[in-house]
Amino acid sequence: MSMDLKKRKRYLPAGWYPDNAAEIRSLVSDWTKLQNNLSAFAIVAPHAGWYFSGDLAAKAVWSLRDCDTVAILGGHLRRGDPILFAEEENFDCTVRDAANDAQVLNALNSELKDAGIQEIAPDHDIDNSVEIMLPLAALRFPEARLVWLRVPPDYKARELGSALARAASTCRKKLAVIASTDLTHYGPNYGFMPHGVGESAVDWVRNENDRGFINAVLSMDTDKVLGHARDRFSACSSGAVAAAISFSLNNGAKRGVLIGHKLSFDMHPDRSFVGYAAIAFVP
Repeated sequence: MSMDLKKRKRYLPAGWYPDNAAEIRSLVSDWTKLQNNLSAFAIVAPHAGWYFSGDLAAKAVWSLRDCDTVAILGGHLRRGDPILFAEEENFDCTVRDAANDAQVLNALNSELKDAGIQEIAPDHDIDNSVEIMLPLAALRFPEARLVWLRVPPDYKARELGSALARAASTCRKKLAVIASTDLTHYGPNYGFMPHGVGESAVDWVRNENDRGFINAVLSMDTDKVLGHARDRFSACSSGAVAAAISFSLNNGAKRGVLIGHKLSFDMHPDRSFVGYAAIAFVP
């Protein structure tokens, strides 16, 4: 992948999310007609193709409080990996170009070093967990700058969330956080099918495995979130979620609110399917 440090280009094809700004605006308008007025510090949103989970992601993003900067936290990393950040000056968000908030990034890097974390590196990979949130963040906050981060599912997630809160305060920025993760990846496509196939498998994912992770998130306990995802394969990017919880707690969040939960099976019944949830952390 060639690097253009002026702009991080769009890489996902239109099958993930529309490549037309008007279509994006129309879809999001339909999905967000009913406002929830949660004024969330941070949210959890799924990062599958919009056909499957765009509605949940949009509802979550629209529950965020007003802000100057949006930090989008993705994952798809392993324990022990470094925190990754986008170093480009701008992002192609399809609906508009958005500036990278270098001031917040620099302050964050300083805070992480003070916390003893040196493992932060430029993100040179193509990854859907952050990119698919770009148009939603850019549309919801038309003047906001963005920060692109990917977070490993280990202790660095908690430290990152706290460091983000301190960095925002240092920069006198009002920061909102999007944590991007999908839930249980079940079936032969993913090599994970402890309950076989059929109705019992769907019921187990929906009401036990996904629900266990959701309950951990709603409790705002980062150890439970990371542990459930690790032990039960219940989320693909739990580090992002743990970081969002830590950020929210540092800002005074008192509770998590479940906005919605569903499975790809609900739209497209198949032996292999994925869970999705939208959650907000609120005062």
